[in-house]
Amino acid sequence: MTRTELEINQQDMWRILVFEQRTTLTLAVEMLLRCQFSPEQILTKTASALEGSHYDS
Repeated sequence: MTRTELEINQQDMWRILVFEQRTTLTLAVEMLLRCQFSPEQILTKTASALEGSHYDS
């Protein structure tokens, strides 16, 4: 695969992730903007939620 093909594949993966996990990602961004928790805590919990939803599908 060329670099361009890899970039296109990566863009497609992000589009799919955002489409399928819009609610989880939106909540994570809102928490990052408004909550007193550390960004690391928020992103760790978000990653766990996304992993869990992957196994549910």
